[in-house]
Amino acid sequence: MATTNIDINNYCECLYSELSNIKDSLDAFLTQIKLMEGKDKGHFSTHTKHLNELIQNVEWKMEIFAKECPVDWGKFGKEAESSTSVPSLDNLKQKDYPSPGYAGG
Repeated sequence: MATTNIDINNYCECLYSELSNIKDSLDAFLTQIKLMEGKDKGHFSTHTKHLNELIQNVEWKMEIFAKECPVDWGKFGKEAESSTSVPSLDNLKQKDYPSPGYAGG
């Protein structure tokens, strides 16, 4: 059995792009049907339900792949903050800690 190394980021981007293109094509068919007139519109208007179902299915799959595929954080690195505004535990004084057993209220 042959194995290949797959670039998972490239795979995910390509898959999402292809699904997006399919969704756009289905939307274009719906637009064409809406713009039709006469007998053709009556005939093809029965397809709108099925096209909408396909679009919803593709959108659902896009959501699944968006959650399953890793996010490439590298391209966001330039915009990310390098520091935080949350103080470390070393900088907190003893009085900043709640007393033992106190749950607030």
